[in-house]
Amino acid sequence: MTSDLIKSLKIKDNRAISRSISMVENKQDGYLDFLSDIFPLTGNAYRLGITGAPGSGKSTLTDQLVKLILTDNLSVAIIAIDPSSPFNGGAILGDRVRFVNDFKNVNTFFRSMSTRGSQGGLANSTKLVADIFDASGFDIIIFETVGVGQVEIDVIEAADSVVVTLVPESGDDIQMMKGGLMEIADLFAINKSDRQGADRLYTSLNKTLELNDNKNWKPSITKTIATTGKGVDLLYKNLLKHKEFLSSSEKYIEKINQRYVKTVKSYISDILIEQFWSKEIDVFLDKQLKLKYNKRLSPFEISNYLIKK
Repeated sequence: MTSDLIKSLKIKDNRAISRSISMVENKQDGYLDFLSDIFPLTGNAYRLGITGAPGSGKSTLTDQLVKLILTDNLSVAIIAIDPSSPFNGGAILGDRVRFVNDFKNVNTFFRSMSTRGSQGGLANSTKLVADIFDASGFDIIIFETVGVGQVEIDVIEAADSVVVTLVPESGDDIQMMKGGLMEIADLFAINKSDRQGADRLYTSLNKTLELNDNKNWKPSITKTIATTGKGVDLLYKNLLKHKEFLSSSEKYIEKINQRYVKTVKSYISDILIEQFWSKEIDVFLDKQLKLKYNKRLSPFEISNYLIKK
């Protein structure tokens, strides 16, 4: 069954891709074996992250980039992350509404994913879903993050290149540039650049980047108006330049290796917790929860007790 599924993946069969994603997202029986089987097919796609504050136009910008990618006769898969409700875990998955491109094209695949409680801007299974797209032969994979601000640093681990989108009215420019989002950018897009303050933001950002310690690559700054497509062609050219830069960069190899090691550690952790946890532990914790807060054992005492038990 798995071999037939992989054969279908190789020809970008939509049903096979969807089945594979559902298997991985829901951790169905055999999903780890499946990921192992497709691993030799991965490592070829260019992975692009697009992040920034809510309302900065990430979805529209992504849509315009997809048009240019398809014009280059390349295939592209888009993973758009939407926030999940802290109450019921559901997600609006509104990116399906915002995108206007024809995603029935054989060279495109669009997937909305809920964060499912992840706080770093990407869903926990995002990188695994990207591996499925990679194994399916897509040339470019785009991650569009949830848009929750400076905590969205997961994207730097998942993507080869990261575009940070800004808007002229983002607020205190200098303070914003000190945030974690500013430190992960390989490229900047000042979107909605027809608005007042775009030139001031460009100048402030450029001055800040001149102090950048990374002498090998200075992040480019591109003014865009995603709703009309203005400037997006230049942003795309700058992306291709960064892709070319990565091909000869030792730091890129280091990043790929770190991604590999982190995946190994992550799944060892998952397996150990799954093997360690039991109903007995749940019962023990339930007893603690029935006590007044300051009468309970501390989480650290409980952890040490359970490990030594």
